[in-house]
Amino acid sequence: MSVNGYGNGARQWSTEGRSAEPAGPRGPSMQAWVMTKMLAVLLLFGASGLLYHVAASDDFRITTVAVIGAQLVPVAEIEQTAAANGLNIFWVRQEEVGQRLQAISAIQSARVSATLPNRLEVRIVERAPVAVWRTGDASFLVDAEGRILRSTDREVNLPMIRDLGTRPIPSGGRVDAKALGTMFRLQQLLPQIATLRPQEFEYSPDTGVTVVVDSGARMRFGLDDDLEWKVAALAAIRRDLDRQGQRPELIDLRYKDRPYVR
Repeated sequence: MSVNGYGNGARQWSTEGRSAEPAGPRGPSMQAWVMTKMLAVLLLFGASGLLYHVAASDDFRITTVAVIGAQLVPVAEIEQTAAANGLNIFWVRQEEVGQRLQAISAIQSARVSATLPNRLEVRIVERAPVAVWRTGDASFLVDAEGRILRSTDREVNLPMIRDLGTRPIPSGGRVDAKALGTMFRLQQLLPQIATLRPQEFEYSPDTGVTVVVDSGARMRFGLDDDLEWKVAALAAIRRDLDRQGQRPELIDLRYKDRPYVR
């Protein structure tokens, strides 16, 4: 009795102590599982085929680059810099294209968007030219910060300053922004205080800004420091010279304590 009881107890302990093994799908459940796997495989192959079609099809290669807002920069230069023609529209990184375009000095910002199946749209905001900077036989449009935007061979309705220096101006470089600020300020002050209208502005790295008036005389101001005082001093010097009947060729006002007249 005790032996049989012990044996029954051991068998009972052994059965309860084993972990239950997961049962695999049986009957209809197995069929559903197989169908699900097959459907997943078919979807995977279908997606791969679609991806290959999109990557290889000429239907999605960019054939049109529409440029909006460009005035200074030629459309052909924008298309060349964008370097998107012929690329698959899904692989074009629009932010990178915009960054390449903003490397053009005349472009302040560029926003790029894609339109299926094969069109890229580029919206340009250009920097505003405020003056013409002339050096030798070359003329450049520049913005208020002195940034060279473009070369130009056309007459434009902007103030012009002639650079008398010999330093070459690099493409995409800058000119002296203080000289531009001095020119704009003198355009306001000279008619108001000295009843003079500038005919031409000249610039030299050594002497700053010089104004040529209608008589051909030159008024040298340097750069943008104490301009109101200098223009007032110019008006007083010209009154004295007029009373003496003198017509000077040059009035140099760069040094407040010792203006020079020649």
